[in-house]
Amino acid sequence: MLSKDSTLLIVDDMKMIRTAMKRFLNQLGYNNFIEASDGEEALIKYAESKPQFIFMDIVMPGTTGYDALRIIRESDKKTPIVMLSSVAEENVIKDCEKEGILSYLIKPLTAEDGAARLSQILAKV
Repeated sequence: MLSKDSTLLIVDDMKMIRTAMKRFLNQLGYNNFIEASDGEEALIKYAESKPQFIFMDIVMPGTTGYDALRIIRESDKKTPIVMLSSVAEENVIKDCEKEGILSYLIKPLTAEDGAARLSQILAKV
């Protein structure tokens, strides 16, 4: 299980999703968050903070989550990255898996299942 004092980077172009993710993670005892609203900002925040865990949306304007994933993986093969998306296309999932993601979560995460789904993912670390 990921240490409760770990820094988590949450990347999504929708503030509502970032807020919900933080709420679910708070329920699990995590409270050290960095946020980014697109892939470009994610790369900057990643370089500045070296988070221990990354949750990243795929479909975002500008630099996509998949592009940011590929760039991060050029120099960092170890930081756990979970892709979040409403896109459930098998080829997209396989491309992300080739880049070494920990998991691929299909949105939406709901109030009923969000914390439990994230807990299952964090237990893999």
